[in-house]
Amino acid sequence: MERAYREDELIDATIIDSEGYIYGKVEKITVNEDEILLLAYEEKPDVKTVVDVKSLKESLLGEIKPKMSRFRKMLPEDVLAENIRKDLGLTVDEQLGDEHYVRYAERMGVAVPQVKASVPRKEQKGTVSFDEVKTMEVTVIGKEKATKIIKIILLKEPKEAEFRKIPIQKKVTYKSTDVIKDKLVLDAEGKALGYVDSVVLFQGTPGIRVYVSKMSGQVSLALLTRYLEESGQSDAAAQVRKHLADPESHRYTVEVEELEDFMHKRKLSFRLPEKVLSSQSSKDFVADIPWDAVSKIGDVVLLKSTLADLRSKGHL
Repeated sequence: MERAYREDELIDATIIDSEGYIYGKVEKITVNEDEILLLAYEEKPDVKTVVDVKSLKESLLGEIKPKMSRFRKMLPEDVLAENIRKDLGLTVDEQLGDEHYVRYAERMGVAVPQVKASVPRKEQKGTVSFDEVKTMEVTVIGKEKATKIIKIILLKEPKEAEFRKIPIQKKVTYKSTDVIKDKLVLDAEGKALGYVDSVVLFQGTPGIRVYVSKMSGQVSLALLTRYLEESGQSDAAAQVRKHLADPESHRYTVEVEELEDFMHKRKLSFRLPEKVLSSQSSKDFVADIPWDAVSKIGDVVLLKSTLADLRSKGHL
């Protein structure tokens, strides 16, 4: 059975025409007595002056480090966070955001550095009649911490192609990896499969390899052991160094989940500061799709088949 969506569930959905070109995104849905209209917008780059948060934090840390006692077993970052919470009346559990660093700097008389940055600006594109809509789909792709919600509205006609004066594709000619890499791949119903990784070769025909992103949290073992030493937890640092930081295997990082399991087994308890953490993105294989299954290539890749059809043919 076809799924129904509330109006708010389709806000910011990407509107894609029959040639695979993006017309815009849904800003508002207007329901009139005799018609339903989708108001579309485009995102245009707009250069604005914003706070340089990284430089601001470095300035604030520069104010703290000379005043710290060498006997105090805390990192400058932790001292700064403690001072901000105390000055702004925040609890220990409250997460510090960029605005807290700005407010604290202003109260302390520290100059707030600024930088030019490109910020997306909404610009009205036009309207789409609901009669022009072929399908609507909301798909979740990606794995672990890299999941992403993809909202798609497919149109019956080449609305954007005509707007840009792009000829209708009568045949999908072969493309190189450079041309189609990282384009979103949609099935015939508008369901998202993932993104193009590369062009691949089947026996007698090319195809496309599709991937999704997955994210895993990594901990730098060198930074972790240094943090533990500096915060007076030398026993924990020694255990991490002995059991995890194996110099013979050249192991420099460990996944957060593995470290937490190690801490539980060893009955260790310590907080992981932000400075020792990093996120590592990688690609997870989804499918190899033969070229004859590709319907259109525009801003996105449209397939001729549905996900169910692709599974039945052994592609998924």
